[in-house]
Amino acid sequence: MLLLVFVLILVTACSNKESAGGDGKGKKKNVEIKFWTISLSPTFDDYINGIIDKFEAENPGVTVKWEDIPFENVEQKTLTAAASGQLADVMNLNTDFLKKLSAVGAILDLSEKAADVKDDYFEGVLQSGMLNDKLYALPWYLSNSGLLYNKDLLAKAGFDKPPATEDEAWKMSEVLYKKLGVYGSTIGDIHLYLPQNGVPLISEDLKSAAVNTPKALEIFKTFKKRFDDGLIPKELLLKQAQPNEWYAQEKIAWWGTGPQLYRQVKDLAPEVYDKSDAAPAILGSEGVAHVAIMNIAVAAKSKAPDEAVAFAKFMTNAESQLAFSKIVAVLPSVKAAAQDEFFTQGKDSEDPSEKGRYFAAKQLETSRDMFAPVENISEINKAINEEFQKVLLENKDPQKALDDAEAKINNLLK
Repeated sequence: MLLLVFVLILVTACSNKESAGGDGKGKKKNVEIKFWTISLSPTFDDYINGIIDKFEAENPGVTVKWEDIPFENVEQKTLTAAASGQLADVMNLNTDFLKKLSAVGAILDLSEKAADVKDDYFEGVLQSGMLNDKLYALPWYLSNSGLLYNKDLLAKAGFDKPPATEDEAWKMSEVLYKKLGVYGSTIGDIHLYLPQNGVPLISEDLKSAAVNTPKALEIFKTFKKRFDDGLIPKELLLKQAQPNEWYAQEKIAWWGTGPQLYRQVKDLAPEVYDKSDAAPAILGSEGVAHVAIMNIAVAAKSKAPDEAVAFAKFMTNAESQLAFSKIVAVLPSVKAAAQDEFFTQGKDSEDPSEKGRYFAAKQLETSRDMFAPVENISEINKAINEEFQKVLLENKDPQKALDDAEAKINNLLK
């Protein structure tokens, strides 16, 4: 009996050492980590597999098993896997999913494990992976907005350059509409506009709504007047029409969007694209641009956390990100990659997409995720947008709309 117990203890110890990747000499062997991405296969199979091959070559004994998940399935899959402790070791998550999983303790705290690479990333971008002062993810690929504008339409309205500020944009919009029947600035949702102009949706302690302010009331009233004056098209407000199509049809004089989408206009109307140029995004009073972020996170219950963290760092380092940016029109989250000639050479380009890429990369210095770091931010954004639309479309009293939005947000924060 004692001999059997001794053998079992010995076998268990060896088994545990193997599962942790140990061979008794401090080296790793036979470690497999799972990696989940969102809707990247098959388009980027060569890129992802190439990164994995390189990582495995530099880390003998470590194998990365990659699985790509369709976007429409990722939330259900990750939440179900989190509940059963079956998350992949390394995951590609957008900020919304990241907050939800972090809130339930499913994501590994990287505050210490990634301390050596924190300064590599743009500060505002890195903040998107934070929750309760802890870092839960490394930023991966990004997109932010610039301005694609129609030089001919602006010239016909008497302008020789695009708008640089919010006030200038709306003054020019009024002239464009009166002279040419063309729209300038438009708006659909308000959830980004408010924090970009000094009205956060959530309090600093993340416990209550902060949107019901005199400044927010002024903004709601101003947009109501613009809508009543005909400056905001109902079709775009309700998303019954697409801004890329309206820009291609010369119904709007500029389009604020990511430069990766500019070539949609070239496909729809090459002659309009030829009349176009790129400019920096029109920023609000805070001088900050919103950036959409895909993150790389590590599961809290990973059986190989060291290898998983190493792969997360490898996937998001400057070399890996720059290579990805050259394949698809995304922006890197690492400063060194964004300073590469690939981005800087677009400064004097005559192609709007190339010039837009330069402005977008430059803008990363002042970009950050404007979404509040709470797990149900999507529902909170929806609540304020619905109330905003009721003001414009249903003549709801702006103060009543803000009161109702505040109540809905506070309820969601419970």
